[in-house]
Amino acid sequence: MLSTQIQPAGLAEILRDTRLFLPEVTLTLGILVVLLVDATGALWRKAATRLVALLSLAIAMSFAVGLASAHPGPLFSGALALDPVAVFFKLTIVGAALLVLLAFRFDNSKELSGLGQGEFYALVLSLTLGCSLLAAAADTVTLYLTLEMVSITSYVLVAYMKGDRMSNEASLKYLVFGAVSAGTMLYGLVMLYGLTGETSLAGIHTALAGGLGTENRLAVYAAALLVMVGLGFKVAAVPFHFWCPDAYQGAPTPVTALLSVVPKAAGLAVMVRFFYTGLSLAGTDAWDLQGVIDWPLALMVVSAVTMTVGNVAALTQTNMKRMLAYSSIAHAGYALMGVVALSRNGLKGVMVYVVSYVLMNLGAFLVVNLVHATDGTFDIRDYPGLWRRSPFLALTMAVFLLSLVGIPPLVGFMGKLYVFAAVIEKGPSYGWFAVVGALNAAIAAYYYFRILRTMIIDPGNEDRGPISLALADRLTLGGLALANIVLPVLLWTAVEAWTSSSLVLWAGR
Repeated sequence: MLSTQIQPAGLAEILRDTRLFLPEVTLTLGILVVLLVDATGALWRKAATRLVALLSLAIAMSFAVGLASAHPGPLFSGALALDPVAVFFKLTIVGAALLVLLAFRFDNSKELSGLGQGEFYALVLSLTLGCSLLAAAADTVTLYLTLEMVSITSYVLVAYMKGDRMSNEASLKYLVFGAVSAGTMLYGLVMLYGLTGETSLAGIHTALAGGLGTENRLAVYAAALLVMVGLGFKVAAVPFHFWCPDAYQGAPTPVTALLSVVPKAAGLAVMVRFFYTGLSLAGTDAWDLQGVIDWPLALMVVSAVTMTVGNVAALTQTNMKRMLAYSSIAHAGYALMGVVALSRNGLKGVMVYVVSYVLMNLGAFLVVNLVHATDGTFDIRDYPGLWRRSPFLALTMAVFLLSLVGIPPLVGFMGKLYVFAAVIEKGPSYGWFAVVGALNAAIAAYYYFRILRTMIIDPGNEDRGPISLALADRLTLGGLALANIVLPVLLWTAVEAWTSSSLVLWAGR
């Protein structure tokens, strides 16, 4: 899984690294062009800023595809890593942002209607850029700076409805939790630097593997737990999840959809890189340093509690956005199962789960957004009769919900299959963890099926007319629903090949 390469130096390194940095360069230029176009004040600027944002993401994605054949190694003196894992997450992050902009428009969102478009697209590109950098961070300084870039952009996006009290309150809560989490993580990173004299993850690994006294081992354990606060905050893992329900409910739905997939993917990527590259023994799958620190057990508990809290809390929710927020927390717990069992199959499980989650979760949020655009409600108690009013909307929502449950042969089933298989193959000591995951999947089925029952069976809203959907919305919903069905049935060989070829982390040593 690990690969090494000697770092180049000088002008040759800068030129080479710039050529390998084209996805991020494209996003940066896209941000600048969007701001310049928006500053013209012309009538055509709204359409132009959207087009520039979409083109920037598409071009960045094409450049990322071209990096798939690049040899694993460092970028910019080791600040970033370029390896198949980083390329995989770049593609997933940029692709998810592109899907969000294609699916959610200002004319199909009641919340964004009348707000500035140029700033919104610039912020989306900035968030995508930050997440792409975070997924490739190979140095603790880069890790912290990119995580802060992602967080600050997210705070602004959550408060984008600046005249809405709930949006502003959600952003403030998000900011407070984010500041505390970032400060805690920074303290942990400083402790690691003090113990090792290194900021690169590879250097930290080398220093720690060289031998530690008992007191230093405890200090490393404490430092890693402090760092885990910041990483857990980014993926909304318990107990760092308190910001998530309020932020998801208060933010505009397109922002909620974006935050539910893009920063989460980046957080999982950097978590894998931090623990496996920085704190594992070379040549093994064990996450320990000389057999002293049991990382899998600590993260196993975090994963189990995360999925349990998320699913149990979702049972009582009546607001669709808040319910999907707790669902998002639970799915972070499932994805962490692959992180806990970090073997080749564990890493593959994380990758498959991230791709699956993007497709099913964005679809569910798009349905919620379209219902709100028509009826002005997020309350599940206003969903009775949706099948009668829009069979297409109800049918696609059923596909997304069944995929979130993990019903075969939908793509959500494949995500759960891979992470559960990775845990089970670790042996009997992981058996209780797999059982907890299975029980949580059963709990989640209850509230997902409750939405289905409300839409299709429950009476109500007989006085409301049919819901009219724009052609673009029908095409997007249909495409996402088909992806949930077709991908595991007809195209899984390609997904398997892609994830299998992406299982290489640049170790830096």
